[in-house]
Amino acid sequence: MSKTIKKVLKWMGLSILLFLVAGFLFAWFILLAPPKQIASLNEIKDSELHSVVLGGQTLCSDGSPFSILTRKGTSDNLIIHFAGGGACWDSATCAAPISLLSIFDSDSKQLKSFYVANIFRGLPQLITGLLNNEDALNPFKDWNIVYIPYCTGDLHIGNTTNTYSNNGKDFEIHHNGRSNSLAALGWAFSNFKNPGKVLVSGESAGAYGSAFWAPVVADHYNNTKIYQLSDGSLLSSHRWMEIMDTVWKAESFTFLNFKIGNDIFEDALLKRQDSLNYRIRHLQSNTVYDKVLTRFSAALNHLPVSNNKFIDDWSTDMLASMSKLKNSGLDYEYFLSDCHYNTKNHSTPHTLTGVDYHTCSADEISFPEWLKKNIINDQSLSVGGAILSQSKN
Repeated sequence: MSKTIKKVLKWMGLSILLFLVAGFLFAWFILLAPPKQIASLNEIKDSELHSVVLGGQTLCSDGSPFSILTRKGTSDNLIIHFAGGGACWDSATCAAPISLLSIFDSDSKQLKSFYVANIFRGLPQLITGLLNNEDALNPFKDWNIVYIPYCTGDLHIGNTTNTYSNNGKDFEIHHNGRSNSLAALGWAFSNFKNPGKVLVSGESAGAYGSAFWAPVVADHYNNTKIYQLSDGSLLSSHRWMEIMDTVWKAESFTFLNFKIGNDIFEDALLKRQDSLNYRIRHLQSNTVYDKVLTRFSAALNHLPVSNNKFIDDWSTDMLASMSKLKNSGLDYEYFLSDCHYNTKNHSTPHTLTGVDYHTCSADEISFPEWLKKNIINDQSLSVGGAILSQSKN
């Protein structure tokens, strides 16, 4: 090989290395740059997301700091949103946090990673759909936002630090959802004294968080119309009492104020000791063969995933639960869709408040249009009734 060719190859290698370094620095410092930190809503002079480090007793499962995000809107309405991000409940699941690599494992029926362990640096860049204020077609683009990240593996309600063991090594997980949620809601209450309408929303694990904490919001804003949205929620299991009260120390009856059965979402709405849920409009959205909840259900209940029975059984349970809530006497409306059905994996999308916000519909009504009718227009509307009628209960 001639010296000239060697020089060219060396130069090319150096150029590629410099390009990769420059790309990394651009991504880290520009694309993934953390938002400006504030302490009070009064400090915000723009329409961007800002972070609030809450300190005190707040922290993530791995001991890292916890913070919330907030944005000042142009209306007096408020969204308090609980983020999703899985859950863990024993040594095996808590030893398998969600990583960037595991995100690409979505085609496997066997769940291999279970929860978000800390707050991702680039989180603000991932927030879209319902919370996107740059989307002209988003009916909620002008609402104020308090975004509560999720990094505790406990559906936002844990109250303990556990020591687990994996491969002979002990490790700690801070199931700190209660302290994080209380601090986040306290900040919201202090900075939004008299909002117009309030939507307490959440997707996936946050769908449960919104159901658990919406009564607290309704109790505080007792003269304000409260809406509660759970996007992607149904996990039925006989193990919930053990997990919530023994593993996570959630104190379901004495603190959360409801009795636990096999369906904790349904229980949170129907089994409370007070009547707060009856002054809230509850909204629930599901897709028929949720590609994430079906796998969590299999892991939670130790079900085989060699065929599609676990998916069909989950779907049957989901339809029965939604049918029961529809007939419960609560102010409850649902969005049920079989959009984007994947014949290969026998699956449908997990949540609709994010990337699929505009792409799913039911009864020719899009998801944001359904939200707008129920929340902004105060029109009671459920869609997907033909699918729900398949329920055997």
